[in-house]
Amino acid sequence: MLRLIILLLLIVCGWCPSAVYAGPIDYFDITRPKFKPLPVVISMSPANHLNGLYVQSVFQSNLEQTLFFQIFEEKSHAEKTPNSIDSPAFRMEMQILQEKPLKFLFTLYGREQETPLASGNLSEDKKTDLRQLGLQMANTFIKNSLGFKGIAESQIAYTSQKKNGRKNIMLSSYDGTNQQRFSYNLGSNNHASWAFDNQNLLYTTFTRSNVQIAIQPSKRLRASILSFPDGTQPQGGSWSPRGDSILITLMTKGNSDIYSYQLKNRKLERILAWKSLETSPSWSKDASSIVFVSDSVRFQQPQIYIHDTTKNKTRRITFRGKYNSSPRWSPDGTQILYEGKRKGYFQIFKYTLSTNRHLQLTFGRFNSEKPDWSPNGKQIVFSSKRNGLSKLFLTSVHGGRMIRLTT
Repeated sequence: MLRLIILLLLIVCGWCPSAVYAGPIDYFDITRPKFKPLPVVISMSPANHLNGLYVQSVFQSNLEQTLFFQIFEEKSHAEKTPNSIDSPAFRMEMQILQEKPLKFLFTLYGREQETPLASGNLSEDKKTDLRQLGLQMANTFIKNSLGFKGIAESQIAYTSQKKNGRKNIMLSSYDGTNQQRFSYNLGSNNHASWAFDNQNLLYTTFTRSNVQIAIQPSKRLRASILSFPDGTQPQGGSWSPRGDSILITLMTKGNSDIYSYQLKNRKLERILAWKSLETSPSWSKDASSIVFVSDSVRFQQPQIYIHDTTKNKTRRITFRGKYNSSPRWSPDGTQILYEGKRKGYFQIFKYTLSTNRHLQLTFGRFNSEKPDWSPNGKQIVFSSKRNGLSKLFLTSVHGGRMIRLTT
């Protein structure tokens, strides 16, 4: 049985077919923690086509995975029950135009509207199998109903460990159905970080003799190992927005500082050199600020700070609780997720820079840790240890209902 340890960044492959778009006609407030999923009615013609039913099931599953929708199949008047939906928020009609390769015509309608919000074709080809058709359909639905990118084709990188075994970097589909091993070496691997362009993964490899930073293309080619000066030990890193450098924590003589490492010429530049321990650095999207963790106030009581590199000023952003860590910038750079220990358990919090407001997103008598953002900034994924095992969970960035991703 796998024990999940660390949750890391999601990536997304953006795609949308050519479509007629009429724009949203209703307003839905999806920012409330008690937001009730919007009812969606789906129909397909012909209704009993096996491959079509499979594509429809993938589409429906990933649509419900967003936490914004509840799916209902269209019923005839004779089949309707008291739970049937007469006025759904959206209606999706799917028509199979061609058997081999499979080709769909989709039409999306808003509430009680005769003019479609969007319509277009989706086709199976050498690069697009039936599952991908369903994922593309889910992304298209999200874009044309709520106005932002879907994440159905995203991947999650995380660390997994078999009992008494080494840790490995794993890749999982957004819905948790497809999981595969990514790192192959004799060490124990952790602290994975996606590049901003989603083409490479950075992670740390621990062996009996040393600690290494590895960079590996997302297509699972051979990893390259970075070199560091003698007497230093890397403790994890993250990418710069341009992808030409990384931020790393280097341990020297029992103290850890934050450095910038240029990938082309291997040049090291120290950014922060306090007498305390500084860890978990990451750039904002515009590369103007670095969020990091330090125990500068009290030993082994880490807090979160933001360092403005243009003004060379640093400010502390967490003051409640004795342990706050694992900060992650939102994709738009306006918010930060982090974990904080409250009443003996780690919980997930969201900090908004413009208001200095902290919002607790998880609750309960169990640990929720290592949060990260979806590429569109609408959902978060995190690791939660329940019944003795750590699993991945998904929730809205505004809190509320949660979905377990890994079994």
